Amino acid sequence: MVREQEKVPILQVVVGPNSGRVFRLDRELTLIGRNQDCDVVLEPKSVSRRHAEVVRRNGDFLIRDLASTRGTIVNGERLSHPIALHNGASVVIGEVTLRYHSQAVQIQTGEDDQSTVFAAIDLTARNDRAIPIVKPEEKLRALQQISQVFGGTLVLNELLDRVLGSLFDIFPHASGGFVLLVDAVTGALTPEVVKVRNGPTSEVTISKTILERVLDDGLAILSKNVPAEFAESKSVSESRVRSLMCVPIVDQKQKPIGVVQIDADDGRGKFDEEDLDLLAAVASQISVAVQNAQLHRDLFKQREIERELQFARQVMQALLPERPKSVAGYEFWDCYEPARHVGGDYYGFIPMFGPTDDRAAPPKRWAIAVGDVVGKGLPAALLTARLSAEISLFLQAETDPAAVVTKLNRRLDENGVLDMYITFLLVMLDVETHTLQIVNAGHPLPLIRRADGTLHEVDREHSGLPLAIDGGSVYTAYKTTLAPGEYVALYTDGVTDALSPDNVRYTEDRLRDLLTQTPGAPHEAGEMVVEKVREHVAGRAQFDDITLVVFGRV
Repeated sequence: MVREQEKVPILQVVVGPNSGRVFRLDRELTLIGRNQDCDVVLEPKSVSRRHAEVVRRNGDFLIRDLASTRGTIVNGERLSHPIALHNGASVVIGEVTLRYHSQAVQIQTGEDDQSTVFAAIDLTARNDRAIPIVKPEEKLRALQQISQVFGGTLVLNELLDRVLGSLFDIFPHASGGFVLLVDAVTGALTPEVVKVRNGPTSEVTISKTILERVLDDGLAILSKNVPAEFAESKSVSESRVRSLMCVPIVDQKQKPIGVVQIDADDGRGKFDEEDLDLLAAVASQISVAVQNAQLHRDLFKQREIERELQFARQVMQALLPERPKSVAGYEFWDCYEPARHVGGDYYGFIPMFGPTDDRAAPPKRWAIAVGDVVGKGLPAALLTARLSAEISLFLQAETDPAAVVTKLNRRLDENGVLDMYITFLLVMLDVETHTLQIVNAGHPLPLIRRADGTLHEVDREHSGLPLAIDGGSVYTAYKTTLAPGEYVALYTDGVTDALSPDNVRYTEDRLRDLLTQTPGAPHEAGEMVVEKVREHVAGRAQFDDITLVVFGRV
């Protein structure tokens, strides 16, 4: 059965270049202009680079001019402020006129009168002996003509516009037509292009009776009595359309993915069975061209997303801190490897200055932070960026690490973080007294390797809930000191959860055993951990972000 259609409005070009092209208003903000990064790209130079925008607000679609050179004209009046668009509204942008339709496709429901279907061909059947045969030379000529339009472009709208133009040449009595494709996600019909031989294009209206037979049964349909088919439709009964052909576009699995409809006005003649056979013959080529164009569009979008993610990765990398280069008696080492282009791990080295400290002198105190947003990809990366900004802000006004984490948790919980939470460690290091204050908000336990080779794990008694779970949580600090030759290892669970090819975790026990056996400088311990984790995964794709920070006295 044909699905109920989404009420997705469209802007349709009715006058100007690419007349008949359709643009869906399926996002919160649709930008219109000459720039290629606009959602609706209009080519004439009379269109400003960023000319106007359509905003969805409380179920309405408002159009606003963006201080364009020639202005935006709606229903004959130049916009001075945003106004709501209503069905049938005329929008003039430069030398282009667009028509606003409140619903992409109007499906007319009326009497289910099968007598209006004069002929039908099953295009999904592999052997259909009932198909009439037109002259082979005519079929070959039509196939050659339609194939010539496929070589110039892979842009779907442009391709289908050329296809309809070629069909007008093949069928001289055709007066108009359109192509509808089924949205792969919603299943709703989307008009891709609407074309008429003469005059402005109109709203896309199609018979439910014919549409169901074309999409559900895979039949190519010929109707010679359109007014009877649309008896309940005032718009159709007032039109001049008297005959039409509607053919399914099928994929490689013989499943209909759209329709091509060609119609003829009264006075131009009627389509016959040979015309339907001819259109059915070229339908397979149209189907291949449509699928190729869709693949090209999907690939282009994928590459665009990859470029944006690569740029986001560069931005995230630029935000990562440089480890302290020269702190007397100390060494700092870090490793960060996101599982995707951008990750949800965070770490930072923040110098701490008191109100009377000389900022030109080396800082006496350092805040070392490590966090892990539960999640991956862009949402986690955005929350990570926020965490970085928030922690730096709170550290400017507060020297007690427990108070900083308590306030940070309250802020994140109040503002909401899309049901995500953050495991977090904040360590305050005094490089003169060699004291450590460690605040743990549900993060993997810090490991301290002592000079005698023992490994001290700051136990869970000193750990609170992850951030953004309970805004009322109060955190406390664990205090200790570092002797010469001792170091601290902070890590995210991407280290211990790293999987081997046979799905075995690296585990906390392996990490503890390795650090116990690894004396020396922090960089030696860090590099050894990374090497052993890579040996463990043996080339398996990383599924979680990995962050490791090691610092200590040398």
